[in-house]
Amino acid sequence: MELREKQKGYLLCLSGVVTWSFAEIIVKLLQGTVGPVSLSFLRFFLAGVFLFLILGIQKETKDLWKIFKKNKWTFIIAGILGLSLSNVLLFTGIQLSQANIAAGLYVSYTLFTSIYSIFIVRERSNISLKVLGYVVGFLGTLMLVSNFQLGLFIAPQFLLGNILIVVAASFYGTHVVAGKRILLLNEGVSNVEIKFNLLTFLIASIPCFIFVAFTPELPVLFLHGPIEWMLILFLSVGTTAVGYYLFFKGVQKIDVSHGISLALLKPILVTFLAFFILGELPTMALFIALPLISIAILLINKQDKVASRRNHGKIS
Repeated sequence: MELREKQKGYLLCLSGVVTWSFAEIIVKLLQGTVGPVSLSFLRFFLAGVFLFLILGIQKETKDLWKIFKKNKWTFIIAGILGLSLSNVLLFTGIQLSQANIAAGLYVSYTLFTSIYSIFIVRERSNISLKVLGYVVGFLGTLMLVSNFQLGLFIAPQFLLGNILIVVAASFYGTHVVAGKRILLLNEGVSNVEIKFNLLTFLIASIPCFIFVAFTPELPVLFLHGPIEWMLILFLSVGTTAVGYYLFFKGVQKIDVSHGISLALLKPILVTFLAFFILGELPTMALFIALPLISIAILLINKQDKVASRRNHGKIS
């Protein structure tokens, strides 16, 4: 039964990662029509409203304030640092770099998440294999997105943007681990994964709106055509609300460092989606990166023979 639950956890996390993979495609399609800061606000605000409506239909909103009050600093850090600032820095970094380079660097949040999980939720099994796995996976990702032109990551014209993207990735890791912490501390709360995402999405939308107020994007914040709104809603509801729900539902059953390792597949998934939706042809680097990333995921998820029990007991 435990094995079946773990398999279900991996499947849910993978489903979340697949859903996330549409984000870059949507941002690319909206480029030039919806500003990056506006898109950050709309993404989180609409995702939060959607989840609130879901809980309202289920009559599960009554304990939202209680959960927030009990874990307010975790929610605030996850929402403001892990989502809002991370997203704004990412979009700013993309503007100062190249989209493919940004995608490769941003996936470093998998490594940051694994490091944070050691200290915050005490996932300390097979640390050496996890580090090796993330290094191999990250190398494979960089090869894929740069088509072996690794010098692009330190090129002077892209350096500032690339630094912002790595900082954004380090911030985003706090949101993922904070989610696992909330799940552990509120195991008896129904729909806790929805409530965590709802609260952090709405918290994240507040500084995003403040940022919008100081940009030329404010007057046209809601002035978009039907196609743009369709893409915005898909990004908000499908990619963000549903995607995060699936991922954190899976993380309830497996270690967060294991679940987030599946995000190493995201650049590969984006490559395939870009081919089918945008007509962008994959390069030969894909056939080198795919086995490297597959090996990386196997290393990260290798079970500890000495400590076979899961290392996510009660935390204080």
